[in-house]
Amino acid sequence: SPMINKIGLAGYEVIEVSSKADVYELRVRLREEPKECPCCGAPGPRSKGRYRRRVRHLACFGEPVELLVHMRRFKCVACLKSFTPDLPGIRKWRHSSEPYRRDLFERHQDGICARRLACKERIGEATVERIYHQFTGLKARERESSLCPLYLGIDEHTLHKQHRFCTTFCDLKNRRVFEVRPGKSEEELADFLATLKGREKVRMVCIDLSSPYRSLVRKWFPNAKIVADRFHAIRLVYIHCMEMMRAIAP
Repeated sequence: SPMINKIGLAGYEVIEVSSKADVYELRVRLREEPKECPCCGAPGPRSKGRYRRRVRHLACFGEPVELLVHMRRFKCVACLKSFTPDLPGIRKWRHSSEPYRRDLFERHQDGICARRLACKERIGEATVERIYHQFTGLKARERESSLCPLYLGIDEHTLHKQHRFCTTFCDLKNRRVFEVRPGKSEEELADFLATLKGREKVRMVCIDLSSPYRSLVRKWFPNAKIVADRFHAIRLVYIHCMEMMRAIAP
């Protein structure tokens, strides 16, 4: 069927397409059923009956889409355990596909509020927030496993009026934030810096003119050149010029 490659998920075969109550329903099934038990690896699991899952999927022509997945529940002849096959693009216990969840996350990330998304998608506002937090956690884990940028910028900023600080690590080459960590002292950042992968390959670190950051860079980024950012350099020149002007013309 030409619809096989249009649902955005591989491994499925479209059985029927229907429309009811402003919702497109796609009945699909797996193109290949499991040939061995996922627990013990024994071949030839037996069917225990039919099983269906209904999940939300990406919209089509501006209308909501639901996938009704027809599948079977199996029982292993060796370990006697029952199981259902894994579905590509649909994780266990979830009522929406991964492409749909990622699209929801990206729209919320672009600035559409959770209430507006929930109203448009006909889902709960808490569901939007839960999906967003799941993907932000995934992004954070991916960032933790990535290598440190070769050209790094480090600066601190206050969180609120109580003077709590955070330190921002920026990827200067790609012009984006690499990581944000609470605290600004070496003691507060030591645990993060110790687990930072590829810090010995960093070529340049741009910082302000504070001596604590300079010692931090020399200790944790031994092969990097230290560069003072132009704002603080010009600001330092401006301060000395003002002092000279006051001395000449008080």
